[in-house]
Amino acid sequence: MRIHSFRTPALVATSALTLVLLAGCSSSSTTSTTSTSNSSKTYPVDTVPNVLPATGSVNGVTVAVVSTPAKGNVGLTMNVTATINGTVHPSTLDFQITDAAYFGKGKPATNQSLTVNGPGVYKMPKGFKPPSAGTWSVTVNYQPTDKKYSSLSISGLPQTEGGKPPFPQLQTIVTK
Repeated sequence: MRIHSFRTPALVATSALTLVLLAGCSSSSTTSTTSTSNSSKTYPVDTVPNVLPATGSVNGVTVAVVSTPAKGNVGLTMNVTATINGTVHPSTLDFQITDAAYFGKGKPATNQSLTVNGPGVYKMPKGFKPPSAGTWSVTVNYQPTDKKYSSLSISGLPQTEGGKPPFPQLQTIVTK
């Protein structure tokens, strides 16, 4: 017995766009994917532990981002690590941290860049000490040098004011 599954192009395109919008991962390619998982566990978006990476894929490259700590007092140091796998072309990784309420508002409090020449683990060059209490969100941008390849952005910032963060594990709650 053969079972066939048919999908219309419109349904596939709509599903892919919905995944990108809900996950908060952006790319100019139609082959991007995102996930937050731990092999056998699924977490509600509000309770994802910081130890789980926020992951995005584009053009055969997967970028997994971890930000620590999840919370602490003013004076703590935030650290961000991006693990890159796949067919990696010369690229730049930009690590940004902001206390903005949502995507596109304000400027990053820190913006640090690294050159990427292959798969590996890349750490934000210098830890960041948030100067005040609040919610501090991480965004990591993967930008290939050759513009024929798509870029990828993985962010803990909500897309709209009052919205939920797509990757809450990329946020640090700082108290006084």
